[in-house]
Amino acid sequence: MSRMGKSPRRLALFGEGDLERVILWSPDRAWTAGDLLDSAQALSDRLRARARTPRYLINLATRRDDFVVGLLAGMLGGQMNLMPSTHTPGAINDLGARYPRTVILHGSDATLDVSIDESIPRVAIRSPVASAPRHVKTAMPLLREDAIVARVFTSGSTGTPSGHDKTWGRLVANARNAARALAAEAELDNPPLHLLGTVPSQHMYGFESLVLAALCGDAVLSTDQPFFPSDIADGLARLPTPRALVTTPYHLQHLLAAEITLPRCERILCATAPLDPALAREAESRLGGVLQEIYGSTETGQIAVRRPCKNDQWSLMRGIELRQSGEKTIAQGGHLEEPTPLADRIEPIDPGHFRLHGRRGNQVNIAGKRSSIEFLNAKLLAIDGVVDGRFFHPGRTADRRGTQRLAAVVCAPGLSTERLREALRAQVDPVFLPRPLLLVDHLPVNATGKVTHESLLRLIGDVSTPPGTEPST
Repeated sequence: MSRMGKSPRRLALFGEGDLERVILWSPDRAWTAGDLLDSAQALSDRLRARARTPRYLINLATRRDDFVVGLLAGMLGGQMNLMPSTHTPGAINDLGARYPRTVILHGSDATLDVSIDESIPRVAIRSPVASAPRHVKTAMPLLREDAIVARVFTSGSTGTPSGHDKTWGRLVANARNAARALAAEAELDNPPLHLLGTVPSQHMYGFESLVLAALCGDAVLSTDQPFFPSDIADGLARLPTPRALVTTPYHLQHLLAAEITLPRCERILCATAPLDPALAREAESRLGGVLQEIYGSTETGQIAVRRPCKNDQWSLMRGIELRQSGEKTIAQGGHLEEPTPLADRIEPIDPGHFRLHGRRGNQVNIAGKRSSIEFLNAKLLAIDGVVDGRFFHPGRTADRRGTQRLAAVVCAPGLSTERLREALRAQVDPVFLPRPLLLVDHLPVNATGKVTHESLLRLIGDVSTPPGTEPST
């Protein structure tokens, strides 16, 4: 984006400007910036040679190396990467219909869901091959700072998913801002880290904290994306030091609950949901490193950091400002593309710090009584025998008096619905008791460890409240 009439700057595709720098790592090989660039250029040439050169790419690659090659190919060829919040066939088909001349990129060994529209062209990404050191100097590719690299989509829980454009200049500034903020908050030097991530590359958190950290910074990214605790521990043990684990509260909770030996990990980064301070302290004790949280959203990207073991305040990244507009908080400046409303309730402390008080939409007002989803979830999770659970607004359930009710889905082995309801009745006002209350073996989580509103609605889709069982108010 031009500034004050000046021509846009051109920025390197790799932050250090060194094609020999290692970007990706696995126990068997390492890939330099030059290796990835060669593979990306070959893929870009294949895309350009198609009868209809694509304008948009949907990168479904699950391997880190394949994803990075697909991303770079789009940057070299001028195609925009479309990044939906979910890779369900419905989401992919919707993007294919909305964006003509879209091509799906996928790993060479991947099998795509048969429900994905066959009219959307597919191109397999050939995994990069580690090459010998270069004897002929290759020019570092430069990209205009106002080039739109990706359009990242919200979940669409309140309607059609909305896309948010991310320019290369702002993404580079984002990665550098985050590295500075994390180093300052941890009160540590910021040596090159070897990153292991449990989140997908396509999610905004994974895109920023894994992919951009490697491309625009000096981090080295592992090709592994473990999910289960033993796989996370094994992945960390294989990594060279110093190590960093980029994860979510869901993955971290299950990792610490597993009765396995955990290797030392100098840094732990967590996001996607607020982290319980007790869990943060246990993580630092068990892994022997510093745990930090990232705050942000699809719309803003990452904008603040904190170390929950020390305090509950968030520190804004360089240049980011918050201002109030009625009940809304607007984030602006820094690496943000434009002023953006935040979905959360923010308590400003000073120009550089704030506290977080949950989602604005999580306030509950039933029969004139007020509470919040966060408070109710805390009471639910404190019940002996409850492993996990969520209150939520079903958007349709009313009792015979016409009062809207909440619903809850709970994992509590050994507890009956009646015992759980009685335990809740002792902790919360009867108007907030959930109808329905569904017991499940486990909560449905997506690849980032989130329990989405849509998945909860699907669970209770066929559940009805027995007549005459509403609590008195």
